[in-house]
Amino acid sequence: MYMDKLKSHPHVINPKELVKRENNFNDKFAVWIATHVGSMYCFYLFNVIALLSAKSAFGTHNLVPIVNWISSNWIQLVLLPAIMVAQNVAQTATDAKSQSDHHTLTYLANLQDEQMIELKNQTEMLNRLKSNEK
Repeated sequence: MYMDKLKSHPHVINPKELVKRENNFNDKFAVWIATHVGSMYCFYLFNVIALLSAKSAFGTHNLVPIVNWISSNWIQLVLLPAIMVAQNVAQTATDAKSQSDHHTLTYLANLQDEQMIELKNQTEMLNRLKSNEK
């Protein structure tokens, strides 16, 4: 495949190079939390935890504990991992597209360089032919 043989180009920066940072403890810990909380396993676990307290909230037949359960347990605890999973899926697609765009831009930049060399050689040959005619 041509991607394996693709040489880098000085004017095309890989998107991974743009976001490189030094990974300190806080960065690694934040990524670990986002990876584990943003999983469907965590979504299912939080669902079970939220449903354990649902019986007591709905058993009061009072609107305040029911609204508190929905807003505190359900929305915050359960939907957060689901939203994070969706963001991770979208981010993966974005990363793939950016890598594909990088390969395309690198290929086109290299192709343009080759074309410029070819045009320069043709101009040189034409100039030699003109000088030989005189």
